[in-house]
Amino acid sequence: MRVAHTESSINFGGQELRILDQVRWARTHGHDFRLLAREDSAVYREAAKRALPRHPVPFRGSFNPRAVLSLLYFIVRNRIDLIDCHSSRDASTAMAARLFGIPVVRTHHIGKRLKDDFAHRMVWRCGATRVIAISKYVADCIAGQGLAARDRISVIGSGIDLDRFNPGVDGAPVRNALNIPASARVVSVIGMIRPDKGQRFLVGAVDAIVEQVPDARFLIVGSPTRPEFLAELKESIEKVRNGQRIILTGFRHDIEGFIAASDVIVLTSEIEGRSQVIAQAFAMKKPVVASNVGAVPELVRHGETGFLYPFGDVEKLAESVVAVLTRSPADRIENAYALALAELSFDRMMSDTLRVYEEAIGKR
Repeated sequence: MRVAHTESSINFGGQELRILDQVRWARTHGHDFRLLAREDSAVYREAAKRALPRHPVPFRGSFNPRAVLSLLYFIVRNRIDLIDCHSSRDASTAMAARLFGIPVVRTHHIGKRLKDDFAHRMVWRCGATRVIAISKYVADCIAGQGLAARDRISVIGSGIDLDRFNPGVDGAPVRNALNIPASARVVSVIGMIRPDKGQRFLVGAVDAIVEQVPDARFLIVGSPTRPEFLAELKESIEKVRNGQRIILTGFRHDIEGFIAASDVIVLTSEIEGRSQVIAQAFAMKKPVVASNVGAVPELVRHGETGFLYPFGDVEKLAESVVAVLTRSPADRIENAYALALAELSFDRMMSDTLRVYEEAIGKR
């Protein structure tokens, strides 16, 4: 199967990682998957580092003639069977290919209200053969706004590499590199640094956590989508008494090492379509404390596979983290691990994805 994955975003996070992992997986399983993205984007540069096949397309604006021509030329020349779009601008561009009979799947990653004016409705209704939503919550958002019929939407969550993310990964190298004692308790939040990811709330909870857990350390792993977001976060760190216990690591490829070095993984997001970090933590037998938003409760079932707290409630966040650090929730960890093994593997995700592709191609 020959599939072109398109991505118009210039940033790099879980969405872009999922695309690259899909391309890599497919090529090792006999399929010809490729990335089409802006040459100045982070995902394009990362694909080059990983030696994955990529092609530059100047995705700019909702309908750029240069992007349309570049996309169509690539599709025809390489006899592409299907396009999988991951953002709104490339989805608008791919609608031209759909009008020429090329099957288009639109994978949607964001769990929030979408633009639904006439132009955007046309792209959703006419520009995609099938839709993949990364969670039931995201699917409900799309269907609830009338952008796609529910029977055109398949829910396929982000899978994880269970060989890479497993309980046997050693966290000592990360702790040693950051000068964190083996006896210290590490609380980590992993993700892009931007306001909706809510890292500032963990910063706000630091002093209360340290009062109860004196040896606590805090890792904020990820890079900012804009420089001002990092500046704002550093400002908030300067305002807490124990700010020196917080380490900003920047973007890291070895996420499994940071999860292994942690005693609890925290998710502080305001909006969350589906969190890869939660699934990764489950597979590595690390407890999770997460904000009760979006699709998070689909994975983090309070008191069963993890712990939920109201988004933005710093006091409840601190209480939940302290409870995990002082009372090891072994049963929750085992439940979460079983869920990861049974339902969250990358192989299962790709099997479901290929099935959707085949159905879309069959409707050509």
